[in-house]
Amino acid sequence: MTKRPDDDRTTARPHDSTKSQARLPYSPTARKHESTGREARPHDRPTAQQHHSTKRKARMRGSTIHEQILIVGQLTVLVGVLIAVGLSSAYLGMRLAVRGTEVEVPSIAGKPVGEATEILERVHLKREVMGERFDPEIPRGVVISQHPQPGRTMKEERKVQIILSLGTKTHPVPDLRGSPLRVARLMASDAGFELGNISEISMSEIPKGQIVQQFPPPDSKDLLSPKIDVLVSGGFLERYVMPDVTGQSLNSVVLYFEKNAFKLGNIRYGDYPDAARGAVVKQFPEPGYLLTEQETINLEVAR
Repeated sequence: MTKRPDDDRTTARPHDSTKSQARLPYSPTARKHESTGREARPHDRPTAQQHHSTKRKARMRGSTIHEQILIVGQLTVLVGVLIAVGLSSAYLGMRLAVRGTEVEVPSIAGKPVGEATEILERVHLKREVMGERFDPEIPRGVVISQHPQPGRTMKEERKVQIILSLGTKTHPVPDLRGSPLRVARLMASDAGFELGNISEISMSEIPKGQIVQQFPPPDSKDLLSPKIDVLVSGGFLERYVMPDVTGQSLNSVVLYFEKNAFKLGNIRYGDYPDAARGAVVKQFPEPGYLLTEQETINLEVAR
């Protein structure tokens, strides 16, 4: 086979241009922009002017926050001052309102009760008769003393307490002993007196309701009070022996009391592990005590 002249020629290889190109120096900025697909530009780096501008903005933000804190603090102080002023004004207003309702107590001692009442009403005060007593130097119906004393201050519509004179005692103290209580009241009233404290005593030999003793005694002199205290007979009081009801059930004890006219008082419940539930564990008065019809019996029951 005959060779062609062209077969002896060596085939030329394409020239690798990348190997022949000179390599550029390494640059981080260039590397960065290689990844983004664009070339690095001069303005991508922060300039000194931009750096100073950033610092100035940071200082301005710090200054603004500081000013805001100062404003909030000033507002807080202002609100506190306003609240304090408001509370002080309210307190002073209340004090003035209270003082505005206070009046000076006038002098009414030595005045007839009618005139004394009118004087008090002019300053919006009232009177209250606390008592009466005999006084030969002061006419009947005249104020002997008062409380509070003149010149003091008190609120409007309050009461001034007074003592009235009964004048000179014209009737002797009546003898009320031996009289029934209802009759004794009438006798005392007719003589210009009235019954004071009434006490009762059990006396089987004197009928119930009859006056046993009195104070002051009959025909007493130099009296100040028109009241006569008396001691009245309670008559014969039937007494009963207090039974022992401990250990019994409460229901049975209640029925027993009702049947025998005993008066049941308070019932208390407590924890008593050794006692049956609902059983009476204590009683007052104790067994054997002499009871009257008016006395009550208190029990303590296990729960």
